[in-house]
Amino acid sequence: MTLDEIYAGDPGLLKFYKRKLLEPGWAGELKPYELAYIKAQLRQSPSLRRRWGFRPSARRFSDKQIRAVARDGLSAIEKPVLASVPEKLPSPSRI
Repeated sequence: MTLDEIYAGDPGLLKFYKRKLLEPGWAGELKPYELAYIKAQLRQSPSLRRRWGFRPSARRFSDKQIRAVARDGLSAIEKPVLASVPEKLPSPSRI
């Protein structure tokens, strides 16, 4: 089954659902037809790849990574960046 077949009776709902499915973190646990739709859209759009945390030049997309981003948003794949912060800031008179 595809999204088009499932929502054939309600074009407005189909349009809404297709748009919302492409928002990282919105879909939750994906059904196979939802995963197929997202993967097909990722193959077509470099800007969508970037929004989903993939390089725009990426050609392969892991089902596991797509499912994680759909469920948890980009926080599922982002690595924490630790800023180096000096323990003691210099006093204004020393600057």
